[in-house]
Amino acid sequence: MRPPAPLVALALLAACGPAPARPNVILVSIDTLRPDHMGCYGYGRPTTPNIDRFADEGVVFETHVSSSSWTLPAHAALFTSVSDTVHGCVESRETALSPAFTTLAERMADGGYRTGGFYGGPYLHRVFGLGQGFETYRYCVEDDGTFAAERVRDWELDPVAHGRSHRGVTNPQVYAAGRAWLEEHADEPFFLFLHFWDVHYDFTPPPPWDTKFNPGYEGPIDGRGFFFDDSIRADMPEEDRAQLLALYDGEIGWTDTFLGRLRADLEALDLADETIVVITSDHGTEFFEHGGKGHRTTLYDELIRIPLILWYPERFAPRRVQAQSRMVDVGPTLLELVDLPAPEGVMGHSLVGLAEGGAVDFDNLAISELYSAGHALRSVRDRDAKFLLDEADPGNPAVRWFDLRADPPEMEPRADLAGPLWERAEGNYLRAKGLLETFIARRPGAPVEPTIPAGVETLLKASGYGGGDEEDG
Repeated sequence: MRPPAPLVALALLAACGPAPARPNVILVSIDTLRPDHMGCYGYGRPTTPNIDRFADEGVVFETHVSSSSWTLPAHAALFTSVSDTVHGCVESRETALSPAFTTLAERMADGGYRTGGFYGGPYLHRVFGLGQGFETYRYCVEDDGTFAAERVRDWELDPVAHGRSHRGVTNPQVYAAGRAWLEEHADEPFFLFLHFWDVHYDFTPPPPWDTKFNPGYEGPIDGRGFFFDDSIRADMPEEDRAQLLALYDGEIGWTDTFLGRLRADLEALDLADETIVVITSDHGTEFFEHGGKGHRTTLYDELIRIPLILWYPERFAPRRVQAQSRMVDVGPTLLELVDLPAPEGVMGHSLVGLAEGGAVDFDNLAISELYSAGHALRSVRDRDAKFLLDEADPGNPAVRWFDLRADPPEMEPRADLAGPLWERAEGNYLRAKGLLETFIARRPGAPVEPTIPAGVETLLKASGYGGGDEEDG
C-alpha cells in the first residue's frame, strides 16, 4: 500500500535533503557607460579593475545592444523586456509606463523576493512608472533641491535646473542606501537594483580620478557644461578632447570603486556564493564619432552598444559570448535563474543557454528606437548588418544601412540596395517591424501621462533632473 502523498513528499525531501535556496539578484545599471572604455572589453586604461574581476569570473556578452540611446526608455525596456514603442515610454514630457505591464521587480516580488531599488538618475523616478514592484524605491541625491516644477512636460526646458542636476554627485548615496538595505535583507531572498548615475555628464570625478588619466593638463576643459558648452565641439584642440575623455574615464574609474565595495559587502555578509550580479548600462555617449556629442541624438553603436556581465560562479564558468544579445533579454535570463516564469508578452529571451556555451536558439535581432526630442529613428541590427530608418520627415523617410563586418564604426553607409547582405538587412527590418506591430497590438496597456505625486513637485524641473530623496513602500 502506497503511503499518502504528503508522506511521499516528506520521504523524498529526507532522501534528497532540503531544496536549495534560490539565489539573490543584484542588477547594476551604470548610466552612460561605453563598453569600449572598460578593461574587460579591451580598453587600455585601467578604468574598471573591480568590474573586470567580476568579468574574469563571469560571463561577458561581447555585443549587447540597448533599446534606445537615453535613460527612460532603456530602463523601461530593461524592466519590461519589450521594445520602446511597445512599452511606450518614448518621450518624458508625455509618457510613463502603464501599470498594466508586469515588471521584473513585480515578478520577483510575486515570487517571494524582497525588492529594493536605489537610483541617482532622475529619469528613473517613480513618476515615470519605473518603481512598479519595488517595496523600497529611492531617489538618492545630494540635496533637497527647490525647483518650482510646474509639470513633468516642462522640466527639460529649464537649462539652469538641467545644469545643476548634471553637476550633482550621487554614487556615494546610491551605494550607502543600497548597502543598508542589503544588510537589512541579507537573511531573505532579495532583488536589489542599483543605478549609478555619475558617469553621465557632467564629467567631474573627484580626486584622484580628476587627474589620474591625464596628469599635467592645464587647459580650460574641466568637464562641466559638456552638452551646452560650445567650445566642446568636434574641432576642439586635440589636447582638450583628450582631457574630456580622461575625465569621462575618471568618472568610470571612480564608479568602479563602488563595485569593489559591493563585492566586499557580499563577501563580508557571506552572500557571494548565493548571489547573482549583473552589470550593465542603459546607453553610451558620443565623443564626435559622428560629429556630435552626448546621447539621445542617434542610434549609432557608440550610443546603443552597452556592457553586459553576468556573474554567478556557482552556475557559470567564465566565458565570453560572441552572439548578439539585447537589453530585453536580461529580465527573462534572471527569471530563469531564480526559477520564475517570465511575464506573458515579453520580447526578450533567456540568455542562460548562451551563458552555458550553447548556440543562439531564438531570434536575436536587436531593435533600438529613438522617438524623442524631435528624432524619429529605428535601427535593426544583427552581428553583420544594421538597418537604420529616419522618419523625422514622414513624407521622405531616409534609409541608411551598414556592413558591420567591413565597417564596425559605421562610417561608410552603403549606397547599394541590392545583394545578399542588403537583402538580409532589409529583411531584418521588415521582420522587426512586423514583430513590433504584433506586440503593440496586444500590449497590456497604453502608456499614461506622467503626473507628479504630492511632495515631488518641488524636486525636479529639468528633464526629471534636480534633487530630492524619496522613499515609498
